[in-house]
Amino acid sequence: MEELLPYLLIVLVCLGGSFVQRVSGFGFGIFVMLFFPYLLASSPAAAAVSSILSGIISLYNAIRQRKHLQIRLVVPMLCAALITIPIAISFSKYAPEAVMKPLLGIVLIGLSIYFLFFSTRIHIRPTAVNSFIAGALGGTLGGLFSTGGPPTVLFLLHATNDKLVYFATIQAYFAMTNVYSTGVRILNGIITRETLISVAVGMIGCLSGNRIGSWAFDKLDGEKLKKIIYIGMIISGVLMIL
Repeated sequence: MEELLPYLLIVLVCLGGSFVQRVSGFGFGIFVMLFFPYLLASSPAAAAVSSILSGIISLYNAIRQRKHLQIRLVVPMLCAALITIPIAISFSKYAPEAVMKPLLGIVLIGLSIYFLFFSTRIHIRPTAVNSFIAGALGGTLGGLFSTGGPPTVLFLLHATNDKLVYFATIQAYFAMTNVYSTGVRILNGIITRETLISVAVGMIGCLSGNRIGSWAFDKLDGEKLKKIIYIGMIISGVLMIL
């Protein structure tokens, strides 16, 4: 029974992460990375499992909402992410765990403080330059910790004025960047048999969470849910640093 416990926890964590992503359009990587570093062998392994699962969920959602997709909005972001993702993944492969875990903690705390206090006060012009900058930052965070959503979400929230267009477009971006990230991780030898087993187990939770989130999309107070998650990010970040 003790041998199955980590896999059961992975299912529950993925259920929560996919639920959050379906309700808010992003957040799978942020949510699961609160827990994966404690359940998997290393931070790069945790990021790899998160990235693969996020890519699968995002691809599924993007295909379902493809009629609302505006791919032109993410072209500059994609170009930037294709550059920064390999650099970040290479760094994560060789950086010691004593560096990666506190660094992840700092990122989680920084992201949570931003979303709690500053996200509604910052307005980004939907220009190609800002799109490129968002993609570069997102690619860096995605390559390091599979938490590349916030910079790209911030840009697309200001570049779109329709909820479904935003959702479809951000899901397509996540799908493409996570597939690319997985390919880079394979070349770097980060994807192992244990990684694939964790992905297969996590898919059980992802499918369930995505279905529940789809039902709750118009019924749940997404803002309250996100505030709870951000507070959890601060606590987890502090623990990782300590």
